[in-house]
Amino acid sequence: MPWPGRYQLADRDGKVLQEGGCRISFDAEAFSVVPDSGAPLAGDLGEVLAVAPADVEVVLSLPGGRTLRLGRMGKAFPGASSDLVAAWRDRTVKCLLLGDLEEVKRFSGAARLASSPRPPAPAEIRVFESNLAVLPVSDPAFQWRLADVDALRLDTAAWAVVLESDGERLELTRLAKRTEECHACLGETLSALQARSVAGLRAVLPFLEPLQLQRAAELLREGRSAAIEQLRAVHPRIEAALMANVVDDGLRPYVEWLVERAAGGGVRVGFKIVPEGEGKGEGEEEGRGEGQGEAEEGRDDGEGAGRILHWFFFPIAAKGGVPRVVAWEATSRSGRATYFFRLASPGEGVERTIRDLERAMALLGFRREPMYLPDDALELQPRYRRHAIACRRVPELARLRAAFLGRAIHTTPDAWRKQAEEILAKG
Repeated sequence: MPWPGRYQLADRDGKVLQEGGCRISFDAEAFSVVPDSGAPLAGDLGEVLAVAPADVEVVLSLPGGRTLRLGRMGKAFPGASSDLVAAWRDRTVKCLLLGDLEEVKRFSGAARLASSPRPPAPAEIRVFESNLAVLPVSDPAFQWRLADVDALRLDTAAWAVVLESDGERLELTRLAKRTEECHACLGETLSALQARSVAGLRAVLPFLEPLQLQRAAELLREGRSAAIEQLRAVHPRIEAALMANVVDDGLRPYVEWLVERAAGGGVRVGFKIVPEGEGKGEGEEEGRGEGQGEAEEGRDDGEGAGRILHWFFFPIAAKGGVPRVVAWEATSRSGRATYFFRLASPGEGVERTIRDLERAMALLGFRREPMYLPDDALELQPRYRRHAIACRRVPELARLRAAFLGRAIHTTPDAWRKQAEEILAKG
């Protein structure tokens, strides 16, 4: 229901652009401000970067540095403000592309990234089966993939839960009596994810002894690729086993051609556990072929593993040169095209660039359309709305789209090869 109140719209410098009496309303996806005189203001809650409730008003941080203040709502304000924050959080989770994942538990506390100069911000922390969402009330929301977490610990001196990933540290505080529960919840979720991951590895590398499997799991983490050469050092048969067990027969000609073109043996392999809801959520279509949905089905890799998506990265260079292009090939049964990306830092930056690409792909749940659709198609089609918002809000996704060179469709090997060579010529 609409609430009477007042609004004020200001630019990044604080200059008031509009203000006055209005009627305020919102639902699960959008907010609307209808002034007493003048045209309405409306927008997607997923576009709101942050929400900061106060005693008598709530401040919405909009794109472009603008702020929208809503208040003077009388006795209705506390309930309306609380409901608006809850709706914003739920919509933000969807626009961070976490809406398809199973939620494990929620906690209220505060969060701070060690690299940020800002103090801890009050936040809701949502633990999902493979991700962690941090939803502050005054700062932009963000997520972490749990598979990327290098360390988890309980800091009893600061009474905080601390997570570390790729040199960054996330501190969760003000959890009060639920601090130990939050630490235990994250530990159990991480352990379950690792158990599914090692089950997936064991299914395709059944000959490894326990210590060898442990080393392979350290190198080949869920959602993060490893160099074939590193895995070969664990056991010389790993490369052959991967080619035999994770490459579907129909995709073998494409993979073999890419192996031949790979620069300096720099092939990397990776895998991701595909949750039941992921890959077939909002904005995806069933079917095959160019222009249709390309949600990843994955394969069932044995008891305890679930559906697994396997892929390879192939750094490719012109003869005698350094790699300038990387090809990504999903080798599960629903792989329908090879995707080519320009390397941001040819030569030395190959591993870092590939890491950024696969992190962005994982955030997308390996949905293909948000990788390659033109800006107009992504922005104008309502079914891709949350993906368009995510690509603007998450820097990794913007870089992924900027690096995209083209895709070669799996029709026939000859037709595919012609497309691949044309794309490589551009790169």
